[in-house]
Amino acid sequence: MSMVAGSIKEIVSIKIKARHDSISDQYNRIFMVKMCIISSAIIGVNYFNDKVSCIVANSNGMDGGFVGSACWIQGFYIFKEMKDRLSESGYYGIPKNMDYDGINPLGQLCTTVDRGAESVYGCKPMEKLYYLQYQYMPFFTASLAIFFYLPYIIFKTVNTDLISLKDVLKKDETTVDDLIKSFFNSRINNRRRLRYRVAMNIIVKILYLLANIAAFVACDSLLNGDFSSYGLNYSRWAQLDNGEAHAHNLKVRSEAKPGNVLLPPMGFCDIHEASRDVRNTFINRHKFICEISPHVLYQYVMVVLWFLLVVGIVVSICGLLSALFGHLVTVVCFMGAQEPARNMYRVLTLREIDYLEYIRRKDMPKYGEILTKLRDERQQGIEMKQKNTKF
Repeated sequence: MSMVAGSIKEIVSIKIKARHDSISDQYNRIFMVKMCIISSAIIGVNYFNDKVSCIVANSNGMDGGFVGSACWIQGFYIFKEMKDRLSESGYYGIPKNMDYDGINPLGQLCTTVDRGAESVYGCKPMEKLYYLQYQYMPFFTASLAIFFYLPYIIFKTVNTDLISLKDVLKKDETTVDDLIKSFFNSRINNRRRLRYRVAMNIIVKILYLLANIAAFVACDSLLNGDFSSYGLNYSRWAQLDNGEAHAHNLKVRSEAKPGNVLLPPMGFCDIHEASRDVRNTFINRHKFICEISPHVLYQYVMVVLWFLLVVGIVVSICGLLSALFGHLVTVVCFMGAQEPARNMYRVLTLREIDYLEYIRRKDMPKYGEILTKLRDERQQGIEMKQKNTKF
């Protein structure tokens, strides 16, 4: 267990250092990736150690270990119609009387089959809602990390030029002429390519937003549509007093615990029993009430993940708006400035302005020299084009 705790501590630790992407991107591709892996590790420990237990009567002659294993494979279910019948439930989704598996025209619980194995007229079977998420939950939570890391791969591919600029500026022998030839050369970096890089950076921001939404929708789909409102329901439930919130008697509360709605800790399991020897053949069907203790841990993991995804959506939206607003401010500032600045803006792309802004933050003298040389070179180019147009 200490090894697991040490591994989780190592995963959680985040080194504070300068990175190429923005804070909003780092939240998704570092923090969210780590949290998905940690969630998977926590669930995984429970996955390999926890057992499922079922209530097996001595008269059944069945081994409890076999029943637990068989039910783990087959899955557990509750009755969907019992979700709103808390006063008639022994456990959430389970009637007090195990024989009740239907509803009659008067809306009362009934049994669809009598003791003689005959169908009861007018008793409509209730819908079974199965839960088998415990079988693959560790793998699912780990796979969510892929959503948050894929945009960073695109980011690294698109921003090789900016990453290269940062590396070049670290070298003392780099001259202004070297920077202009490498990054402000229209033959190497044509306008189409530069505009493509700017557009792709905006798309990366959108992909981070879509990653959070996709992870949220995937969780909601996996959990039968109960995940979308889980965090809000959990917050309301947490405000109840202790006796009302945790009372075993379901008559006390008007609503079930949000965790039980998401992943019920108790469920039915049906097992078909059959055996044969030389003289006899024995066939029977059993219904057991089983506890699904892994669901209790999953409930807490998923509520944390719900809040992280909601924060991730907000952070991603802020990151996208910040990028768009940054380009808008650049355009407004240049266009609202004096004539030399407006002329300079007309001959620079947004990507080249990004280069200049980074150089300004790292080396102000070089920034001034580059700006002067670019103004002279590109002004000459504009004058040459004007002359050629006249002739």
